[in-house]
Amino acid sequence: MASELLKAAGLRCTHRREVILQVLAQAGTPMTADEIHALAVKKDKMGLSTTYRVLAQLTECGLLLKNDGGDGRFYYQLNSPQSHKHTLHCTVCGDVVPIDGCPLGELEKRLCEETGYVITGHSLAFTGVCPRCRKKGAPCAPHHHDHPHGHKE
Repeated sequence: MASELLKAAGLRCTHRREVILQVLAQAGTPMTADEIHALAVKKDKMGLSTTYRVLAQLTECGLLLKNDGGDGRFYYQLNSPQSHKHTLHCTVCGDVVPIDGCPLGELEKRLCEETGYVITGHSLAFTGVCPRCRKKGAPCAPHHHDHPHGHKE
């Protein structure tokens, strides 16, 4: 699978690129660069900087999606309908929960029709405090509907 994806993206098929794609395919959930690296080094010796470089290459060519988890970390996942997942991130412990389905399909379709864009991908991550951290007394930010662009829902 990895070699076909790399060829289709116009990239040379290297062992390290294949390993990173395999790690993400097997994980089935978005992962940080550190998490990917920890699993990848079991299959191929590489430094963390190499992992970051390969992740950047795979993201740039569209094979991976890179999402800001809202917890100071970025999460990577395969960019395919089968592996496309949205997530909920705990900002205290870092727990990541995949969300079934994609709530953005209709919006994406409408945006294509209205703007003429061909949308090649999107990302969505929710952040919050998980029940386990709330039980431990972790502070929860007040819930509000203010958008960063100044308008309200």
